[in-house]
Amino acid sequence: MKILLGNLELARGLALRESPRRFALETTREMQVATALRSGAVRAIDRGNARTVAKFTVARRHDSLEAALRFACTHAADLAVTPGFLTFILEDGPGAAELHLTNAAVHTVRCTPAGLTTDTDYEFVGGAVTEQPPAA
Repeated sequence: MKILLGNLELARGLALRESPRRFALETTREMQVATALRSGAVRAIDRGNARTVAKFTVARRHDSLEAALRFACTHAADLAVTPGFLTFILEDGPGAAELHLTNAAVHTVRCTPAGLTTDTDYEFVGGAVTEQPPAA
């Protein structure tokens, strides 16, 4: 799987051995619980407002120790100025299906350098996951 934030590649996919690990999506919806006196049960009211949290880890190999350390120190700042949608490009099978997390915002970035590699843990919060590309 490839993952892009706007035009910035976060995971470059199978060909470059840079697929996401520990990929997880959690979707919650805003609910209101109504109670009434002498009622047999509460009533749950779905208010919509889907909230999706996407978490994944990407291991990257860098050309030098300095490049790995520079990436670890500056990568989170690079994400702050990127448009607000994630694109997941599925590489399994014929064609490349795309899914999009709308209104995505960076919640947490944790980058751990280890020699020439970095492990970067990402957490994004957004709206719904759709097959429709975001409006430009």
